[in-house]
Amino acid sequence: MKKVLAIALLCAVSSFATWDKFPVKEAGKGEAKVGFGYLINPVPVEKSSGLAATLGARYSIIEGLEASLQIPFPLSASVDGNSCEADDKLKTVCPPSYGPPVIGVRYWLPLGLGIALDVALPLQGDAYPFGGVEDAAKNESHLDITPAVQYSTNLTSELSVGAEVSLTIPGATKFEIPTGTGTKEVDAKDGMGLGIGVEFDYAIGDITPYVGVDIGLGLTNGKVDGTEIDDSKAETTIDISLGAIYKISDSMGADIGLTYGLGKGYEGVDLSDPLKPETKTISPLSIFAHFSYYF
Repeated sequence: MKKVLAIALLCAVSSFATWDKFPVKEAGKGEAKVGFGYLINPVPVEKSSGLAATLGARYSIIEGLEASLQIPFPLSASVDGNSCEADDKLKTVCPPSYGPPVIGVRYWLPLGLGIALDVALPLQGDAYPFGGVEDAAKNESHLDITPAVQYSTNLTSELSVGAEVSLTIPGATKFEIPTGTGTKEVDAKDGMGLGIGVEFDYAIGDITPYVGVDIGLGLTNGKVDGTEIDDSKAETTIDISLGAIYKISDSMGADIGLTYGLGKGYEGVDLSDPLKPETKTISPLSIFAHFSYYF
């Protein structure tokens, strides 16, 4: 059973965070963005890397109510300096591909409070996240639901803070595992996770530097065919983000930043025995940039 869970973790689909931790735009206003990121150790394999793109759009339908859509697009992947290569015998597939679209809804209340809901749809390409195994999960991603509560306020005229507490409720994914007489289909499901995040923005003219910290905590163990797996609860992760947003004009903006991951939740695997966890922690690093159009 633990082997099945390890397979699930290698093929796991991670939903996006909510669009941001700050109040939604005015009614009738929106934003479209495109971004690119270089990812170091994006999956729990040492010396892995990848290039990915993201597309997103959000729009305030009425005052206080925002709807959004985000889609990731892995473009390339490599392990230990070797680019991913498709192999019919091993049924490996490589990017480019696409990840699960994430539909988000946020409603901003008085006194700086907001409620949010992200839904990662069960749609993805064979090569998601980075160099997948075709049919290992029958290309069936799972439906992730993440409700959240947000709070934002201005500490000074330049300094603003946004915070969020979220709960990720993952769905089940079907896997085929080998048995003595062939294969068996099982439903693997990760445990629920609690997210706690805070971001500080400091406006200096048209440039807004920011720093953020996001903590992920495992709440429940994973399950296979409804049976809870002992010691499968996700370990704590800590993501530290630094970056800056630049306002080009009233209708255009850009941002650049990086996110560095810490914590036992980023534990690596040995490629010679992927089902045997290593004690060494592999810290992922994302370097990204986005261009936004405001309308």
